[in-house]
Amino acid sequence: MRVLMCSPDLAAITDVLREALPEHEIVPTESDALARAAPNAEVIIPARTPIDAATIGSASRLRLIQQFGIGVDHVDLEAARARGIPVANAPAGPSGIGKAVAEFALMHLIAAGRLLPTHFRTLAARSIAVPFGASLFGSRVCIVGVGGVGSEIARLLKPFGATLIGVKRTPDPELADELGLAELYTADRLTEAVRNCGFVVLSVPLTDETHGLVNQSVLDAMPDGSVLVNVSRGPVVEREPLIDALDSGRLRAAGLDVFWEEPVDPADPVFEREVFATPHGASACDIFLRGTMEVVRGNIERMEAGQPLKYRVT
Repeated sequence: MRVLMCSPDLAAITDVLREALPEHEIVPTESDALARAAPNAEVIIPARTPIDAATIGSASRLRLIQQFGIGVDHVDLEAARARGIPVANAPAGPSGIGKAVAEFALMHLIAAGRLLPTHFRTLAARSIAVPFGASLFGSRVCIVGVGGVGSEIARLLKPFGATLIGVKRTPDPELADELGLAELYTADRLTEAVRNCGFVVLSVPLTDETHGLVNQSVLDAMPDGSVLVNVSRGPVVEREPLIDALDSGRLRAAGLDVFWEEPVDPADPVFEREVFATPHGASACDIFLRGTMEVVRGNIERMEAGQPLKYRVT
């Protein structure tokens, strides 16, 4: 069986796929070669490559689109439904992504709060004028998106004695109690949720509802000198209001693992501000590779056996 592994620059994923599925042909496929390769593929693993209606329409042998991760925002789900092609992902819990991304989010919260980019510049200038940042200990943190990733972030923050505020699409009092959230808001009350929070961390999927979720009104509601961390998707935050908030001091700093266009341009003006940045690498670690590989292998085996797939999106 031919399995297309898109985004072949992610060589570590290709390697674990070949190790776990030795009986199948794993074909690393560049985006510009996808149209030629798709007609012979039975499984497509998108990774970071857009899978549009034309690709789905031309893939006459396609039986499954299986994401190696959570996000399927770059897959044309309507086109897949129209052809009856199942789309599945690897949820935060079973895949290990929740823990991996939460750990990375914690790094961003600390690095941005303690002004790590300025520390780097100070070191390069051979200066001892270190900046004074903000500590997580005893702080008030708003977690926007208390799902698989957000719940793990909440658990990691407990030792800091932080007051945790959650934002979730639907109310869930039991989850709020389990995680020790002081308050749990629905998304329509986001501006209320972020008030008085020194740190806000975003861990929501990119959907029509979350596109531009953090806009001028939300940023204006955050206290002066606060910190924003985004480990979800770049377009969840409106770009120009973010830059304005950094320039005005409304935001002390931002931690960004995701951007509006990726790969991000290193000359992007956002890097002229107090921004701790990483290249969409929050999940890139061993527990993600092991856990997600088990999810992917399991679904391919179920597909071959004619059994119901797990973690279907369509």
